[in-house]
Amino acid sequence: MQLPKHNLIQSCKTRWNSVCDMFDRLVEQRWAVTAVLSDRTITKLQDARTLIMEEIAPVLAMLKCAMTVMSTETQVSISNIYPIIFSLLKTHLQRSEDDSRQVGEFKSKVR
Repeated sequence: MQLPKHNLIQSCKTRWNSVCDMFDRLVEQRWAVTAVLSDRTITKLQDARTLIMEEIAPVLAMLKCAMTVMSTETQVSISNIYPIIFSLLKTHLQRSEDDSRQVGEFKSKVR
């Protein structure tokens, strides 16, 4: 396998951005993880769950980017908050016809 040698990332309940990082790494390392889990005595990673992670990852990435900008310790401006939130609500978190049911539900709950 020609994959980068990265460790998996575990999510943290108090830092929701870690879910985005975890999904990105799982998608990147999918085939390595699947190879390890291919033993019949261990539950296999289901393709449906991997697909959900792949579909939700871009939404999480947009949220992570927005939160990173809004939570910087230097050069924070209150004037940036409204445009960022407006963009998230009116663009990135709007349900699309291309969204799967799970992605649509996720966007609705985040809104």
